[in-house]
Amino acid sequence: MGVNTSNIRKKIMVAYMQDRKVADDDTLLIARIWNNCGWSNTKSLVDNLRAMPSPETIRRTRQKLVSEGVLIPSENATERRYNSFKQARKDLGYYEIGY
Repeated sequence: MGVNTSNIRKKIMVAYMQDRKVADDDTLLIARIWNNCGWSNTKSLVDNLRAMPSPETIRRTRQKLVSEGVLIPSENATERRYNSFKQARKDLGYYEIGY
């Protein structure tokens, strides 16, 4: 069974309208989504995690919304992500040619 990303998209958009910083910070975004989904300090960690959308789904959906131009991250966040991408390519043995 697939993940219902339209529900996650809506939750991300609500979080984004409340605080634009969630487009820059996946940890903050995940915390906001989980809080809005009913994270409870009275439940066990396992029970909470089972009831929450996965961090990977949240992050990938955020990334898709950014690529569609729906969410606009700050220039600083975009530059940080691009530099991390370049470093990962370098670490994997890919070298920049003409960039």
